[in-house]
Amino acid sequence: MREILNNQADTIAPSTDTGNTGIPHLKRLWYKLNDPTSAQNYNEAGLDAALLNVLGLGLLPTYDFFFHNQPSLQVFEQWVLSFYPGGLPEERIKECYALLEPGTDADKSDEPDVLSESDLLFWKEKGYVIVRNAIEQQDCLAARQAIWEYLHKVENDPSTWYDNGDQLQGIMVPLYRHAAIDKNRNAGRIKKAFEQVWNQTGLIFTTDKCGFNAPETAASKYKGIGLHWDVSLVTPIPFGTQGILYLTDTAANQGALTVVPGFHKKIESWLQSLPPNINPRQTDLSIFNPVPIAANAGDLIIWDHRLPHSSSPNRANFPRLVQYINWYSPQQKQQQEWI
Repeated sequence: MREILNNQADTIAPSTDTGNTGIPHLKRLWYKLNDPTSAQNYNEAGLDAALLNVLGLGLLPTYDFFFHNQPSLQVFEQWVLSFYPGGLPEERIKECYALLEPGTDADKSDEPDVLSESDLLFWKEKGYVIVRNAIEQQDCLAARQAIWEYLHKVENDPSTWYDNGDQLQGIMVPLYRHAAIDKNRNAGRIKKAFEQVWNQTGLIFTTDKCGFNAPETAASKYKGIGLHWDVSLVTPIPFGTQGILYLTDTAANQGALTVVPGFHKKIESWLQSLPPNINPRQTDLSIFNPVPIAANAGDLIIWDHRLPHSSSPNRANFPRLVQYINWYSPQQKQQQEWI
């Protein structure tokens, strides 16, 4: 297959070729997944990711399916459509087409503003903000139950919390699709909050994982990573966001999200001040006084992705359950080089 594609590099399917699904850019994406080397020539990673997010597939699940199965185009299309047993909604197809037309705005949230002027001032100064009561408590409960069931753990039986099996990746839960999880992603207050910090509409959401951080014991230590960034540190670093939805009341010592407030305002000058032989990802960021963020079940924390951030060791007596949610602009700029 790769040899064929290399010989046909100039005839790769155009984004407007909808194949057998009616979805633009999907057939083109299949070509590029078959030949990742030549795919680098097209500089479409942002568009590829946006399409998978609009379709609710997620990047990692799609790449995992593709590279384990090496599917034909027909099998790949069938896999995508399998997520829509009732048929792909016309509105979803329109959203896919909108990705090909930069500047096209999708409908904005009908919700009134959820962040006050003081919230937005805090956001600009500190680089994060807490959206209180982003979802209803019954929706928190449904999402928690989905995670407990997925992990085959029992909420009121601590003896089950530490048998991770193959369902946990550190503290990450690879549960991408579930009715309760999907509902939270689409919550009106969550979408509106992201529209406010982005100061624009037409955003799309990522299809992300969940999280399970059990209390530390002598036999089971914290499995997360330290302060880090999930964005290239090539400057200028484009604006971007990340978000975490607490599904349990989370105290500061309960594995809470930890960030370095205000670092988005000085990261580029800090990077420029480092000696050439210093890797910024290997520096001791604890000297910048990171802050664990306590919040309640149903609260969403949005942070500027230029902030160093991490989860933290859970030294309380109950696991931290979370869902990662982010809405972003499909025209978000990205640095092609990763450092």
